[in-house]
Amino acid sequence: KIITMTHYILNHFFATVILITLLSLVPAYGNGSSSQVKQREILTKLLKSHNDSVGRYDRRLRPDAGGDPVVVNVTMHIVNMGPISEFEMSFALTLYLRQYWYDERLQYSHLVEPPLPKSIVLNSEFALQIWMPDSFFHSETKSYIHDVTAKNMFFRLHPDGKILMSFRATVKNGCDMNLKDYPMDIQTCQLRIASYGYTSDDMVYQWTEVIPGARDAITISDKVTLANFKRINHTYEYFERNLSTGNWPTLRAKFTFGRNTLYFIIQMYVPSTLIVMLSWVSFWVGQSSIPARASLGITAVLTILTLIDSTNSNMPKISYMKAIDLYYAGCFIFVFASLIEFAAVCYLEQEVVKRKNVEGRKMNYKPVYQNKEDDQPMASFTMTQPLDPVSPWQRLRNRVLQNHPVPQERSTPFLRDFSVSKIDQFSRIFFPVTFFTLMTVYWIIYWPQYVEGKNK
Repeated sequence: KIITMTHYILNHFFATVILITLLSLVPAYGNGSSSQVKQREILTKLLKSHNDSVGRYDRRLRPDAGGDPVVVNVTMHIVNMGPISEFEMSFALTLYLRQYWYDERLQYSHLVEPPLPKSIVLNSEFALQIWMPDSFFHSETKSYIHDVTAKNMFFRLHPDGKILMSFRATVKNGCDMNLKDYPMDIQTCQLRIASYGYTSDDMVYQWTEVIPGARDAITISDKVTLANFKRINHTYEYFERNLSTGNWPTLRAKFTFGRNTLYFIIQMYVPSTLIVMLSWVSFWVGQSSIPARASLGITAVLTILTLIDSTNSNMPKISYMKAIDLYYAGCFIFVFASLIEFAAVCYLEQEVVKRKNVEGRKMNYKPVYQNKEDDQPMASFTMTQPLDPVSPWQRLRNRVLQNHPVPQERSTPFLRDFSVSKIDQFSRIFFPVTFFTLMTVYWIIYWPQYVEGKNK
């Protein structure tokens, strides 16, 4: 009996211990449920419709309506850049945009008993229930908020009424480009964020550091790379646009890009230079090889025109010359001049041959008379003079030649002593020296300012 009693007591003791342990776990689980209940209770109390008899929140009105303007703090993190299009004069960004502001109507520190939730995280549906800034990208042409697998937006509500709104978006924004130095140009593109309906009397923006003390409200991922450009720097500022409807708060971010020129040197400058040099080969081809020289010159001209067309097909229709247009124009002039030189050589060669063929021929015609001693023209004959036995045709010919003598054709001393090969010999030196001199001036003008702008 004693042993049985002992077992009975021990069994009840262990059962009691297990029960107490389980009961001790109930408050912990209850706290979790309590936190969820508290958050639901907070949202219910905060977001009662303005139509409710006990309602307190009206999303149509900004915080502190009629009082001081709402301060919206903005930070931006860029995860991708590009493409940058010269044809559309635009650039694209994929970014995280975060906006902070205070709404005293959403303070919940006094609504429930402590402990309070440090913050309440809400999804994009929360945007339909509260007031939020009507920010928009001023010069955007196409933009969207990502929605795979869910809409990339969230809100974070703090006890003091501070609200954080963050979303991930891709923005295609216009960029006013100056292409005079293309492809050795430095471009600055702007991204402006403004309020659509609130003037500075109701809302102002403020750039805020992503990390306190970092002194940079815009951060760019280290993995961001661009195909044809290199990021130089970025700046940001706040200003107000003065319009007839009021002063509108605006944030502006400037991104400076320097174009990578290696691609353009390989694809544009080197081929056009080689085509010009190829046109000089005709200076070493004999004057008699007309088909070879003609085909070489025409091929070079058409190739330069093809390069010009392929380059400008991807560029906007602008009314000023670009740096590459100036280079192409110089190449075209030299190629076309080589073709003109060939035509001049052929023409002068024919003229020289023609002059040599008539060299020594003298077309000095004299009237024909019956007697050598008779030098009187037929116009001086009288009826008292005897008629010469000259035929009527000869008599008419003598009269015409007497009144209109035929000039003697003489060969020009310049063409008689000139050698056409001297033109080719002169061109072999003049064309290369002139071309490379002008190209040196071209690179001296454009390259230093490009390097200086890229190293800023």
